[in-house]
Formats: sequence, C-alpha cells, structure tokens
Amino acid sequence: MSRRALRAALSERKLVQVRERWFAVPDAPVDVVRAVRVGGSLTAASVARLEGLWIRDDRQLHVRVPSTAGRLWSPEGSTEGRVPLDRAKHGVCIHYRTVPGRPTARDGVALAIAEMTSCAPLLDAQIAIDSALSLGTLKIDDLDELRGRLGPSRRRIVDRADAGCQSGTETIVRLLLRGRRVPHRTQAQIAGVGRVDVLVGDRLVVEIDGEGFHTGPEFERDRRRDFELTMRGYLVFRLSYSMVMGEWDAVSKGLLALIARGEHRWGARASRHERDVRVSLARRHMDV
Repeated sequence: MSRRALRAALSERKLVQVRERWFAVPDAPVDVVRAVRVGGSLTAASVARLEGLWIRDDRQLHVRVPSTAGRLWSPEGSTEGRVPLDRAKHGVCIHYRTVPGRPTARDGVALAIAEMTSCAPLLDAQIAIDSALSLGTLKIDDLDELRGRLGPSRRRIVDRADAGCQSGTETIVRLLLRGRRVPHRTQAQIAGVGRVDVLVGDRLVVEIDGEGFHTGPEFERDRRRDFELTMRGYLVFRLSYSMVMGEWDAVSKGLLALIARGEHRWGARASRHERDVRVSLARRHMDV
C-alpha cells in the first residue's frame, strides 16, 4: 500500500496500527494481534487453541520472539503510551527462537507444537499432534518438519503420533496402553455398531465421553451402542471426561487390572459365546 492509501485506511478505521510497520484489519484474531503488540509471533498452545486443536487448559498468551529480542511490550493498549511487558501480570509466556525468513504474525502448526515442548509437559504436545492429525491441520508430510525442530529427547512424540485419536482423553488412554505394550486400535470399526474410541485386544472397548456430556441424543445413542456391544460379548469400559482428567491414577489402575485378568481377550470359551450371541442377534432381528 502507498503511504497515502495507508493513512486513508487508518483514518477510516479499515486498519489498526499494532506496532511500528505492523497493521491489522479490525476483525483479525485477537490473540494474534496481542502477540504482535508484544513484539513477536503467536506460538505454542495459543496457536493450537486458535486452530481448534484439543489442548488442556492454558490461559497464557504464548509469543515467540527472536533470540536477540530486547524490550518487549504489554499485549494490551495501543502504539501510543506503550507499557513494558510484565510476564506474570500480563499472562505472557515468551519463547526465544529465531526462525529464518520474513517475520510472521503467527507460527505454523508444526513450529507451534515444537514450541509447546519448551514450556509444557510432553503429553500436551502429544495431544496437540494427535488432534492436528485427526483434524487434518497437520499432514503426515509435516511430521518431518516437526521432528527437525525438536531435540533428540523429544522426537519420540512424533513417532508416537496417531491420527485416530480425536481428543486428548483418547491420547492419554492410548499412551497408557502403548507404554504397557498392550495391543489396541483407535477408532476401531465393529460390525453392527460402528467406530469405538479404543478397542483393547479382542473385546475390551474403551469409550470416553466429552466434557459436559450428560444428557441428550448423543447420550441415548451411546447407551444403545453399549447395549449392542454387550450383546455381542464385548466388555465396555466407559469413562467420563472428569475420570480421565481428574481421577486418572485410580482409573488407569482399574483398566490395567482388567487387562491383567485377561478381560480384553476372547479366549476359547468366550469365542464360542461370541458366536452364540451373533446367532441369537440374527434370530432376534429376523423375528422383528
């Protein structure tokens, strides 16, 4: 834009000046504008939240700045009367990393997830990867870029990625099973029922309700699915959001106890029982 056009856009409030040589349209994402005002680019969990990825609660504004960055500013206010940044007061987490190329207002998903590993547990980054792959925000080809931005000790989160996990709670369950080398599949297809969150071994179905999931059509639908699974001889282990996020120690011990008892296997007797159940179900549908 010419200087004249820029002045006109500012006077007509079609643009807002964020900082020197940086401008935003009025409906630009708020957190992106705030990150630029600080003096850097939106990154880490803030980008994950902007992209709609499943993340655990993180209310900080994450901003990546060049390694040589000097004075930084408050994410609030305007270009006039700027206030120096107080990280604790303003709720800002600063990430120091210089990235070659032209500065951008926000980081891409791969870089943002790499930055998550510097300020959050690796589990958070693992959840973000699974969520991004599930949503299609992150492609398989992007994993090489992500791996290249991680240190050797952190690259295992890329190797553990699973596009089948549609929520962080599913990732938490999957990592428990993977760590114990228990055979399992995410988003497994079961004839006559559809997809289930996690199928452990042959017959243990782990279903995880979302946050705030209590009543309504989905509640009724899932109870009918549980009924069909039980009639087919499957064992359903249904978990609520709070059970995974707030009571995981006790819940994980219970799940592992079921596996230790062999409840995830059909066994010879259970296999015969499954065939009998299928015959019974077929007859029931014929009678209907």
